[in-house]
Amino acid sequence: EVDATLTFRRSCREGICGSCAMNINGKNGLACLLYIEPAVAAIEVQPLPHSYVVKDLVPDLTNFYNQYKSIEPWLKRKDAKAAGDTEYFQSKEDRAKL
Repeated sequence: EVDATLTFRRSCREGICGSCAMNINGKNGLACLLYIEPAVAAIEVQPLPHSYVVKDLVPDLTNFYNQYKSIEPWLKRKDAKAAGDTEYFQSKEDRAKL
């Protein structure tokens, strides 16, 4: 049963993106990975304690995305793409190096 007035973020449902991070029953974690036993007791859900809140359980991720962009966590080529090329093709040998 979901409260339609509650705003929360979800995305991958596999614990990869971290967009569903929140404080559940006093512990920080990912809501998509946390199994909660059916019980009579109420479940306490709060936004993460160290983040600014946009609305309800949605934290402001501006700082996170700025830090993520600053470390540039993607592969970079040493040589530039030739003029007219639209894609980089990967050979089996290149793939084996990864």
